[in-house]
Amino acid sequence: MKPFTSLAALCLVAASAFAVSSEPPVETTAATEAAVPDAAPGAADRAFAEALVGCRPATHQGPHPFVKGFVIEHTIAGETDGLCAYSQTMPGSMTMDCKLSTEGRAALATEFRELAEGRMSGGTGSQPGWSRECEIVTQDGKRMPMQSG
Repeated sequence: MKPFTSLAALCLVAASAFAVSSEPPVETTAATEAAVPDAAPGAADRAFAEALVGCRPATHQGPHPFVKGFVIEHTIAGETDGLCAYSQTMPGSMTMDCKLSTEGRAALATEFRELAEGRMSGGTGSQPGWSRECEIVTQDGKRMPMQSG
C-alpha cells in the first residue's frame, strides 16, 4: 500500500473503537448542503473542521475523490486522555482510527477547510504529519501504523 498525502487521498474510515460521548453527535453531511438551498458550498466541511478543532462528537459524509460511488464516513467520538478519537471509512472495508493531539486536530481541520474551498489535492507522496497519530484497521481487525518509522 502506497502512502497518501492528503485527507482526500487517505479516505479515512469511520469505525471508532474509542470513547463514546454522552453528547449527541453533530451531523454534517454533503446531503445537508444539497437539501438546504441557502447552505454555502463547503459548509458541511467547515462545520466538521470546527467540530474537529474542539473535539466535539460529530459525523460527516462525503464522496471519495478517487473511488466512484464510495462515501467516506468521518466520525469524531470525543476526547479521551487529552486525545481526540477520530475515524473514517476506507475502501476495502478498512477504517482509519486516530487519537489526535491538539496539533493533529488543527492540521486535519485545515485539510477540511481546504476541501471546503476547493483547494484540496491528493497524491501518493509523503503523508501529512497528523497521520502519525493514526492506524489503519483492516477488514479482519489487524492494525498497522498509518506511517512507518
